[in-house]
Amino acid sequence: MGILNRVSVMFRAKVMGVVDRAEDPRETLSYACERQEELLAAVRRSLVEVTASKHQLAAQIQRLEQRVPQLDDQAARAVAASREDLARQALERRQLADRQLTELRRQLEEVSAEEQKLRLAERRFTTAVEAFRARRDLLSARYTAAEAQYEAQRSLAGLSGELTDLGAGIHRAEEKIERMQARATAIDQLLSSGGLENLSGDQIEEELRRHTDQHEITERLEELKKQHMKGEPA
Repeated sequence: MGILNRVSVMFRAKVMGVVDRAEDPRETLSYACERQEELLAAVRRSLVEVTASKHQLAAQIQRLEQRVPQLDDQAARAVAASREDLARQALERRQLADRQLTELRRQLEEVSAEEQKLRLAERRFTTAVEAFRARRDLLSARYTAAEAQYEAQRSLAGLSGELTDLGAGIHRAEEKIERMQARATAIDQLLSSGGLENLSGDQIEEELRRHTDQHEITERLEELKKQHMKGEPA
């Protein structure tokens, strides 16, 4: 197939919707197979027409061959009847019939040869179309399998990415749980050791009273010091 024919096939394939973004080999193969089957059908129609023409030529030859003896007989009877004009007319018709027979036989030979060529071409073309149809089915099946495999691999790749993200999320959740557990353990240890009891309401109140008592004691001590310096009895 020439470059122009290939370009024509691709253009027609696009017009018919064979190509959608990327070329689908199955559609192209189907289109090529359909074209071959159309050409094979055209060869068969030509063969039918040539065969019919052959039969018509053979029938015409047969009629003329039957006509020639009749013309010879007419010419002989005309001579016997002293009708030279009729005899001449019969011989002229016979001569014309001979020329027609020669031409028809030549045409019959040509048509017969053409018929043989078409029959041979039809057989070869039929074999080629059947082989191409089988190859189309094989390639279409291989493409479908490859396409399914590609989709499966792509799905697995996407699933792998999702699993990776999920794994990272689970890892973060585990770390958060471990931190919460560590905090809970620390608080439990503080409660067990009494470290948090000092933060209760009673303990705070006791600390405030101690602070007040210390302040009062300090003031009383300062007052005693002043009285002592003045010489006053305590």
